[in-house]
This record gives sequence, C-alpha cells and structure tokens, in this order.
Amino acid sequence: MFDFVRKHTKLLQVLLFLLIFPSFVLFGIQGYDSFNNNGSLAAKVDGIPISMQQLDNAQRSEIARMQQSLGASADIKSLDTPEAKLRTLDGLIRQTLLQVAVRKQHLAVSDSQVQQAILQIPQIAALRKPDGSFDVEAYRQLIAAQGMTTAQFEDQVREQLLLQQAVDGIAQPVIESKAIAGQLYDWQNQKRQVRLALFSTQDYLSQVQPSAAQIEAFYKDHTVLFQSPQRADIQYVVLSLNAVRQGIVITPAQAQAYYTQHIAEFSTPEERKASHILITLPPNPTPVQVQAAKTKADAILAEVRKDPAQFAAIAKRDSQDPGSAAQGGNLGYFTQNAMVKPFADAVFAMKKVGDIVGPVQSPYGFHIIELTGIKPAEQKPFTQVQSSIQAQLQNQEAQKRFPEMSDKFSNLVYEDSRSFAQVATKYHLQVLTAENVSPTPKETGDSKSDPLANAAFLKAVFSSNSIRDRRNISAVEIAPNTLASARILKYQPASTLTFAQAQDQVRALLVAQQAATLAVKAGEQALAAAQQGKAMPAWGSPVEISQSQTTAPPGVPAAAVTAAFELPAAKLPALTGLPLPGQAGYVIVSVDSVSKAKPDAEQLRAQQGAMSQLLSQGVTEAYIDSLKKRYGVEVLYKAAAQAHS
Repeated sequence: MFDFVRKHTKLLQVLLFLLIFPSFVLFGIQGYDSFNNNGSLAAKVDGIPISMQQLDNAQRSEIARMQQSLGASADIKSLDTPEAKLRTLDGLIRQTLLQVAVRKQHLAVSDSQVQQAILQIPQIAALRKPDGSFDVEAYRQLIAAQGMTTAQFEDQVREQLLLQQAVDGIAQPVIESKAIAGQLYDWQNQKRQVRLALFSTQDYLSQVQPSAAQIEAFYKDHTVLFQSPQRADIQYVVLSLNAVRQGIVITPAQAQAYYTQHIAEFSTPEERKASHILITLPPNPTPVQVQAAKTKADAILAEVRKDPAQFAAIAKRDSQDPGSAAQGGNLGYFTQNAMVKPFADAVFAMKKVGDIVGPVQSPYGFHIIELTGIKPAEQKPFTQVQSSIQAQLQNQEAQKRFPEMSDKFSNLVYEDSRSFAQVATKYHLQVLTAENVSPTPKETGDSKSDPLANAAFLKAVFSSNSIRDRRNISAVEIAPNTLASARILKYQPASTLTFAQAQDQVRALLVAQQAATLAVKAGEQALAAAQQGKAMPAWGSPVEISQSQTTAPPGVPAAAVTAAFELPAAKLPALTGLPLPGQAGYVIVSVDSVSKAKPDAEQLRAQQGAMSQLLSQGVTEAYIDSLKKRYGVEVLYKAAAQAHS
C-alpha cells in the first residue's frame, strides 16, 4: 500500500500522552530537589516534605489540564474546593510513596528502555524523515513546545518508568471465570420494563394549611435554617495579561521588521494536484522483483501515453495503491514536503497540467504520475497582516513583562494596604466596587476572570484578618496570568432572620415538609394495598430501563431505577416503593419483565478484562496502603491551609 507520508504541520500544538503512565500518577514529576520548597507543609512521606507550594502548583496544573481538555465547558469550581485539594494531595502522596519505594528497592531503567518508551508515543513515533530516519530536530521542537528540554523530558519518562516498575512488581489478578463475567455483564446491561406510580409532594401542597402558631413554632425549632449569610461591600483590582497587553504599543516599524524576518509565516507554498498508478515493491526486493515491477510499469506508461484520457480508468484497473485506485489514482492537492522525496521531486518538476511522467521509483514501488492541478505560492501583503502581527507582538511582550509586573503588583497592594490608588495608577487599572458580596462564589460568573466567582479569592476576602483590619488582601491568582486583590469597605456578619423577615420562607418550608409527609403516607398505603392484591395504583406507561444508561429516562427518578434493579426477578411482577430524595414525594415501582443480556465472545472477554482491571486497582490500592504503613505518612494540610488563610 502506498501510504503517503504527510508531515505534521502543527507539531508544536501536540499534547504528549504517555500510554505507559500509571493511572494514579496525577501530576508531573516533581523530582527530589523540589521537596526543599519553603513554606508550610501539606504532608510528609518517610520524612520527605510535601509543601503547600507543591500542592498549590499541582492544583493549578490540574485546573489548567481541565481547561485545556474541556475548554469553556470546564467546571473549574469543582476543583477549587478543599475536597478537591485533598484528592490532589493524595495523588502527590502516592507519587512520593512510589518514589521512595523505587529508591529503597534500588530499581533502575536503562537508556534503551527510555528510548523505547518514548518511541511508543504516537506523536513522537510519527517523526520520521522520508528516508525512514528519526527527525531529531522535529522531536526537539515538539518537546520545547511543552516547555521542556529533551533531557528534562527523558528524565520524566525515566521517572515514570521507575514508578511503573514499582507497581509492576505486584501480582495482578486475572478473572478467568466466564460464568462470573457473564453474570456481571447481564447485571450491567439487562433491560427491565417497569411502571411507576408517583405520589408527588406538589399534589399535596393544597391540603396543608398550617396555623400561625404552627408556623411560628416551626421557626423557633429551626432557626438555624433561617440565616442571613455574612456580607460585605468591597473594592478590588485585577491585574491580567490583557491589562498588561493594553499598555503595550507596537509600532508599524516593529511590525514591518517582524514581517520581513518571518516572511515564511505569511506565505503559502505552491501546491500541486496529481494522480498516480502504483506498482508496488515488497520490502527488501530482489533485482528480479524490481525489474518485473518496472517492466509492468513501463507497459502501463506506454498505454497511458497512447490515450491520456484513460488514465483514471487504467488506475482503477491496475494501480496497487488501495488508498487512491478507486478514485482513479487521484491524490488531491499537496505541498512538496508532504510526499516522499522521489515522488515529490517528480511532481514539482513537471511543467504543465496534463504532463505524465514515469516510472518514478520510491520506497513503495514504481509510479506513473499525471499532473492535474497547480496552485501557485502566495504571499500575504504586509497591510493584510499588520494588525495580527502587532497583536502577536503585543501578546509576546505582555507575556515577558507579566511575571515582573505581578511581583510588583503583589508588593504594592501589600505595602499600600489601605488603598488601591497607587497600584491602579501605576498599571492603569480600574478600581472596581461590589456591594452585598457573600462568601459563596457567583454561579453566573467566570472564575477564570471574575474574582467574585472565585472561591479562593472570596475565602481571602472573608478571612478573619481581612474582616478585622480592612486592609488589602494578598494578591490571589484567580487564573493563570490573572491576579486580584480586594479590601472590605463595609461588613455585615451572619445573623438569624427575624420571624417577620423569614415568615414567608418558614411557611413555604413547613408546607413542603407536611405535604411530603402526606405524599409518603399515601404512597406507603397504596403499596401495601397493591402487595395484598386489594387495589392497584394509577400506573404510568411502561418504561424500559437499564443500568448501562448514563441518565434515567424522562420522568423516571434515578432512585427508582436503583430500586428496580435491587428487586429479585424470580417472581414478576415485583413491587417496591421508596420516598424520593429532597422530600419530592414517594414512588411505587413495578418490575413487569426482564430481558437478560447475553454477551458475545468479544464482550465476554472485555468484561473479564474490566473485572481484572477493577481487581488490579484494588491490589494497587492495597499496595499503596502497605507503603503508607511501611514508610509513614503525615497529613498536615488542614493546619497548613489555616496558616495560609
């Protein structure tokens, strides 16, 4: 098969995914030298400290990965919580435990093993020149795009291989029982037809008419439910990359100089369109095989030149390239460096559309080539790209300036802690105000640009020091290249609402509670009657459900699906009932029929593999637990977090 080697035109945008990495290693290799970071400690592993700085860096890396992977749909707030930070810390602890195990077991990885692992990465394996040799310069550029040297990258791969080696030493279980795998497959994929009888709280609201005395008594018994959260009016400033960029002026002369020095960026190379007929050669062909293929190609060339209009028909008949033969040999448009050299040289040496050359020998065989189109090279004029060059240079300069400016910003808001006038003047920032701010992040805001939607920022604003001193808080990084500081102008502590203030809320909550009680009671009575065969409730239409569904069908509560699959299927119909979460009412579930799922051979093997993997994860967890006991782990995160607040 003639597999045309098209070079990667966006190598620097490729993300590296090392398939050999263990799933529980969540973060980049820190290296033992990074354990010497200053600052409060988040944990200790065998006496090795994990600093709060390391934890913060790992958390930011995880957030950046989510943003890069999911874009605008990334739920950053889900990672900006104490629980998420503890999960991140657990990943660092696991990694450090494995590093300690590697060191104490004197494990080693050879240079050849590192090289082999790197070449298993698809983006790197594809970096081949037309002659088959490895493109070292493209490899260097690819790694540089990730902010590393090749030596740093290879050290990371070596470290990951060592960690993998530590885990590979554990005996991993394998599920061989087809019966167990089949039962689990059925349990996960079988379908059940159910009917539901729903007793909704909403249907009983009108039956509840509490007295004024009952409402007031409910308020007195549940005052904790009727709280007004702490609030504050604040001033704040934000230093972002965009703010820095706006203060940078790129002159037309600077843009023109860049254009001249990088003219290739603004040029489109010539493209040509060709069709070919390929007579393939086997790997390492003998002279006899080469001559036989050439003789056949010569005969086809003579036939094509006799009647060029039949080129496509002859290609369909004789070409041995399955990728293009069916299209009459059509290869479409391509640049010169997109094809293997002998083929490309021949195509781009042809004078005009309609020319036919051949046989041209390449590593794939002999080609008869027809030139069918030419797109000349184009160069965009400076006037067309001037604005984009200025924006690009502006952004590059902002990236250079931001680290120093962020340090000065942090110092200024600390030194002039009663005002933002100095920092706002120096960096041309707008001093913003917000009233009635609560510690809960805005749900409608963007935590990457709006401080009021950022949990870390609001935590600092409502810290005891900020409330007491009314000084500027330390600059908070709310997103990469975005810092914010704030100062409380007016503070209102949390308080209990008076009965008069909360009366409507109290009544609504009491009515909902009592209506839910009525709904549950009615549902339980209806279930008892149905189980005794006295009367059946008003069933809804039959619905088919499965545990393999990611969401429950419309109108079917998720709790009802769970309950339906907990019922034994030996005797049908089978009935059960349950209160719905959130005081939503009660539901009776009738399972009327069960359609068992029978896996084919491939599905059975996949199920066995999934079960083995699940058990393997359990074994790995047990191994990590044993390392924790052997080397000792001390978690200090809560105390360190309080010290940072």
